[in-house]
Amino acid sequence: MRDSEEYPALDAGVVVADRYEILRRIGKGGMGEVFLAADRNTGQKVALKTLHAKYSRNMNAVARFIREVRLARRLNHPGIVKIFDARQWEGTLFYTMEYVEGKSVRHWLRQRGKLDFGSTVRILCLVADALEHAHKITIHRDLSPENVMVLRDGSVRLLDFGLAKLDDEFRGLTLVGVNLGKLKYMAPEQRLNAATVNHRADLYSLGVMFFEMLAGRLPEDNEKISRACPGLPRNADDFMAKATAQNPADRFSSARELRDDLLRLYKEPAKRPSPADRLRKLAGFLRGLFKGGRGRS
Repeated sequence: MRDSEEYPALDAGVVVADRYEILRRIGKGGMGEVFLAADRNTGQKVALKTLHAKYSRNMNAVARFIREVRLARRLNHPGIVKIFDARQWEGTLFYTMEYVEGKSVRHWLRQRGKLDFGSTVRILCLVADALEHAHKITIHRDLSPENVMVLRDGSVRLLDFGLAKLDDEFRGLTLVGVNLGKLKYMAPEQRLNAATVNHRADLYSLGVMFFEMLAGRLPEDNEKISRACPGLPRNADDFMAKATAQNPADRFSSARELRDDLLRLYKEPAKRPSPADRLRKLAGFLRGLFKGGRGRS
């Protein structure tokens, strides 16, 4: 299905709802497109996100969208992107939010492959701090490297709070419209019945991100982080296991507890690589030399 059926044609210069002048498209995801727009009422630049047409055609989804945006507007934390306005315009649901200039964690992973331990801890602690505030009101349910922005000053912003709940209306379609890659970040209970999850589903997602940011890839089933990243503090495996426990009751009780445990982990001395770890690292280094030397005379 082409964009013309899924999204409105919003070229530069189009004015949405007699207020928001489209400047350019800045992103596209599974739920919709994002544009940079000028708010004619305030003179400020905002990010305007249009949602997939399937949401506008479903009255329950429209009602849920309005409810979730109202909840998200109550979030007042420096680590959460502020939502300003939400409407239905010419059959399309859209909302406007704070425009922040930064790069997603996904961008940094693509550019660098993986992040160092200090950067990972810092980013996830800031995310957990924002979640601690948000969980008093709502849950995210779609945490991933795509939804965490890192700004130039090193601060972090979370995007798209509560919008994953819109897909509850379409769960009977075997997760049609859900990016299969996002399933890796979903807690087991969320895959079974997303409508009944609590805040600990977000903590599971953070545990998966912890592994991916350090290893540069998603974890295999029951894989220990110490195998993928030798040299981490001794309790890294325990942290990972608790964050991603299959039973929600076995996970951290709150975002604050996860953050505090992550900080304690950061202060621990790094584990010295075992002889087997050193051999694996050397073997990988030699394989790289061999591949790099192929074809040379």
